[in-house]
Amino acid sequence: KMENKEKIYTLLAFPYPSGSGLHMGHAYSYGIMDSYCRAFRHRGYEVFQPMGFDTHGLPTELYAQKVGRDPQEVATENIQNFKSQLNKMNTQYQLSFSTSDKGYVKWTQWVFTKLYENNLAYKKFGEVNWCPSCKTALANEQVKEDHCDRCSSKIEKKEMNQWYFRITEYKDRLIKNLEFLDFPESTKKVQRNWLENLRDWSIGRQRKFGAPIPIEGEPDTMDSFVDSSFYFIRYCDPDNQFEFCSKEKYKQVDLYCCGAELATNHLIYARFIHMFLYDIGVVPVEEPFKRIFHNGLILYNGEKMSKSRGNVVNPSDYDSDIMRFYLCFLAPFSDGANWSDQNIIGIQRFINRFKEWMSREGNDEIDVNRFKETIFKYNDSFKFNKVVSEFMILVNSNKKYNLKPDIKENIISLIEIYMPDIRNKLAS
Repeated sequence: KMENKEKIYTLLAFPYPSGSGLHMGHAYSYGIMDSYCRAFRHRGYEVFQPMGFDTHGLPTELYAQKVGRDPQEVATENIQNFKSQLNKMNTQYQLSFSTSDKGYVKWTQWVFTKLYENNLAYKKFGEVNWCPSCKTALANEQVKEDHCDRCSSKIEKKEMNQWYFRITEYKDRLIKNLEFLDFPESTKKVQRNWLENLRDWSIGRQRKFGAPIPIEGEPDTMDSFVDSSFYFIRYCDPDNQFEFCSKEKYKQVDLYCCGAELATNHLIYARFIHMFLYDIGVVPVEEPFKRIFHNGLILYNGEKMSKSRGNVVNPSDYDSDIMRFYLCFLAPFSDGANWSDQNIIGIQRFINRFKEWMSREGNDEIDVNRFKETIFKYNDSFKFNKVVSEFMILVNSNKKYNLKPDIKENIISLIEIYMPDIRNKLAS
């Protein structure tokens, strides 16, 4: 619970800008977390809500090769599409850099150089996990049951001269700190299990579209998990080209919302890099995230949405208010749910009832303060389905009253948190 009106830093795992654009799964997390932030702003908090783009990586490079284009060109096009979709959803994210920006690559290389100077980056000849389809080495964390986590090809063992980060030096601290961190118990458990078998992080990638390893004559790029291991620090001071982040602008992340699948790779890497930056005096605290929350997934016919399955639902095909309110209504945020076009019509009916109620003039009063307390209690515990239920109950049980203008305004300002475009609907 936030006791004073300080600045709150909420963070969502930044998206990989694929060619297919945002799908309904993105809309679920980005739309709902945007409303979560709006609810705090409504109560007078200052909320820092940045978002960038995790651009580097194999899918963009392979797609660019296939169509005979430059990967950076393709990525820039995709990012423009993502930005316009986020705007169409009426979100308030402060849109920031992409990891392939020259200014960002400089800091990825700077992190490598600092690790190298401190004997925590080294190259050695030995056996690596090789994906024959992606044509690159992989870290242990990117291999699931002897198969590539990205393309599902069977992994081969190969002798190679490869770059590593000495993450094993931080093993004991990474385990010990889990005691006091506000992470889900399931995440602490998988991190502890992963850290009894930790090996150094293999970071060299035999691909072009990534941050080049800043050693002369070195052809490899870095694993894109290196790019994403510190992005939340750069958000605090993105225009600062002369230092990594000024101490005055640094803010530890209060709440990080991300998928549970990131628990044993990204979340461990980010904690390691942050700890190292703390050791060399760049950041003032050891751990990057005060609290972790894992949101559920939006499924289609029981399956995760993906272009390869042909089951992607495009949020741009829907009215943003109806879609956002429906996504809130579907299930508790931690659970996720199945998308269904059949049931979304119920939200349109609710808006019609709400509009009719708000169009009437009168002098009746109802207790909005108690209602406000209830919805914010549900909002802050990620029970957005209960928030929507409370609005429906409010309308159904009070529609006989013709409300005073100030009470109507109070109610509209509350529903606007979850339907940012509602005033335009009421005016039409």
